[in-house]
Amino acid sequence: MKSTIFSFSLSLFISFSVNSQALFQDSFNGLTSGQELHGQGLWTNATSSGGSGDVFGGVRTNVVAFPLSYPAYGSSSNSIQSDNTMSSDGPGHLFPSAITSGTFYTSFVINVSDAPPTSGTVYDVIRVLNGSAFSVTLRLFVQESGSGYNFGIQIGDPSSPKGITTQVYNYNTSYLVVLKYTINGGVVNDTLDLFVNPDYANGEPATPTLAAPPTSLSLEYASNVDRFTFVWNIPNSGRFAGHVGLVSVASTWSDLVLSNNDINYNNLDVKYINNSKSIQFNDSVTGQMNIYNVTGQSIKKLQMNNESIVNLSDLKTGIYLSKFTSINGEAKTFKFVVN
Repeated sequence: MKSTIFSFSLSLFISFSVNSQALFQDSFNGLTSGQELHGQGLWTNATSSGGSGDVFGGVRTNVVAFPLSYPAYGSSSNSIQSDNTMSSDGPGHLFPSAITSGTFYTSFVINVSDAPPTSGTVYDVIRVLNGSAFSVTLRLFVQESGSGYNFGIQIGDPSSPKGITTQVYNYNTSYLVVLKYTINGGVVNDTLDLFVNPDYANGEPATPTLAAPPTSLSLEYASNVDRFTFVWNIPNSGRFAGHVGLVSVASTWSDLVLSNNDINYNNLDVKYINNSKSIQFNDSVTGQMNIYNVTGQSIKKLQMNNESIVNLSDLKTGIYLSKFTSINGEAKTFKFVVN
C-alpha cells in the first residue's frame, strides 16, 4: 500500500503535565544568530511571560555565533551575549509546568570577559523566578576580584545575605555552573548550593563549591517556580560582559545534560506513515506526545526520550489529532488518518 502522509498545523490547545525529569532546556543551536533573543522560540522580554522587561535607549540581547561547550554536558555553536557597554533587555522563558516542591537544578555554561567592581552595584546574571518577574527564587551574579572574578548566589529577596566564592575564576574561560535549590515548605530552611566546573559525568559532588547563607521565611519565594530570566534590563555599569548558553533546568543532576543540542523546532518535520502506522520526526526529540480523537478526548499519552518514531499500531481506523510538546515548551500539532 502506498504511504499516506498528513502534516499540517492546527490551532489546538490542551493542557498537560510533563513527566520528563528535564523541565526546560535550550542550547540556542536552533535559534538564529545575529538576531535578538526576544521573539525566538518562547523567549520574551515581556514581564507577563517570563522576561524582566524591555530595553530603554539601548539594544536587545542578541543570539551570537560564540560557541560554548562542556565535557559530558553539551555543546552549541550559539550563545547569548551580555554587553556591558550599553543597555539591553531582560529576556526570559517560562517552564512548561511550575515547580512547587522538592529539589530542582539549574545549569548553564558561562564565559565572562569582564565583571563589575564591588565598589558599585553588582547586578544578577540570571534569576529563577516564582510566578512573576518580581518574585525571585534564586539569583546568581559575578563580581570583580583581582585579575579575575568571584561567583555569588542568593536566596530570594535582594536583602537576603549573599554567598561569595573564595576561589577567583579566570576571564575568557568557559565554566559549567549548576545551582541546586531545595524547597522545604513551611519552614525557614530552603537551601541553595552552587557547583562551579564540576566533573559532570561523575555525578553530583558530595560538597558544593558554595552554599548560600540561610534567609528568613518572608524572603523565600518558591511556591510556584516557573521561569528562567536573564536580568539584563538594568544599568550597564553593573552588568558583566560575556556569554551564557546551554541552559537546563531538571529535577535530577543527570537529567541536566542537553541531548537535543541541534534541533530547530521551528523546522521540525512531523509526518504519519500509514503502512507502518507510525509517526515519524526528522530528528530525535524529547518531550511529550498526546494523541486525541476528533472529539478532543485524550486516548494516548507517550513520553519521548531522544526518539524519532512513535509506534501507533494499536490505533483503530479513524481521524486523530496529535500534539508534541518539547521540554522547552515548543509545540507541534498535526492531524493524521489511520486507514
